[in-house]
Amino acid sequence: MKDIILRLENIKKAFGDTQVLKGIHLEIHRGEFITLLGSSGCGKTTTLRIIAGLEDADEGRVILEGEDITHAVPNKRDVNTVFQNYALFPHMTVAENIGYGLKIRKKSKEEIRRKVEEMLSLVQLEGFGDRYPDQLSGGQRQRIAIARAAVLEPKVLLLDEPLGALDLKLRRQMQLELKRLQKSLGITFIYITHDQEEAINMSDRIAIMNHGVFEQIGTPNEIYYHPETSYVASFVGDANIYREDGKLYAVRSENVLIHEEEECTHEAVVLEKSFAGGQLRILFELSDGQRITASRYGIDAEVAVGQRMKIGWKVAVEVKEQKGGSDEED
Repeated sequence: MKDIILRLENIKKAFGDTQVLKGIHLEIHRGEFITLLGSSGCGKTTTLRIIAGLEDADEGRVILEGEDITHAVPNKRDVNTVFQNYALFPHMTVAENIGYGLKIRKKSKEEIRRKVEEMLSLVQLEGFGDRYPDQLSGGQRQRIAIARAAVLEPKVLLLDEPLGALDLKLRRQMQLELKRLQKSLGITFIYITHDQEEAINMSDRIAIMNHGVFEQIGTPNEIYYHPETSYVASFVGDANIYREDGKLYAVRSENVLIHEEEECTHEAVVLEKSFAGGQLRILFELSDGQRITASRYGIDAEVAVGQRMKIGWKVAVEVKEQKGGSDEED
């Protein structure tokens, strides 16, 4: 097993009467890209802030390389944070922004210059050192923010939805860029997002949060193909949750069959057809009232609203009820 660089032990946190974190445990490996994935209010940002020292846990411990840093102030923790708004100093050049932390640490001018040049090369922005933040694109500012955080060589880099302000096309480009940067730097990344595509594309492992607990922690393949709970199956990808013979199952919409007669054993009626994001979605109602959605690439399929037919599926995974409760969001 890889070295454990960071460990969260039974972390609990409440704001007023709302229990935001309910005793979470997590071990993070050295050099790992791990994503905390969940909807707004699930507790992921609070977790990140506790790791950074920007929030105090009510109970539990934060262990970094064997050292208990639970009560250490932020500047005494060997971690750094990249925020969604990048937090670049507008009156400083790109080079001054990147070198600011080194200057605070009283490094020599030559060392600062050398490390700034190294970081500009790493983020593929050589020659941009004399520019100011308002002269950069959103993607360039994001890379400079990462360079400024990474130049201090933290043991762990925390990224709080840094792609959230970018448009969809640029966000997808930056997903690949972030993964490349992380491997080049060799730094442990803890990334938070509510975007399942980001999590799947970039992560070594994903920790799915729901109402202050981890529903499941695993690789993208494990999360997608072997969800443990109904929440995970529904949140990552597009899964139908249905009951049969007293058990709860998940079947991915792309695995719902509508024409393979030998596999189709469930009586259903077509309720609606819709097209979005390059996919046709067909909503069926089974004879017992449960509803199942099928998805297909393309804009049409040989079915009509109101049509009665048989549907089926080859792959269904048995899942448990979600772990998270129904508490109010934080």
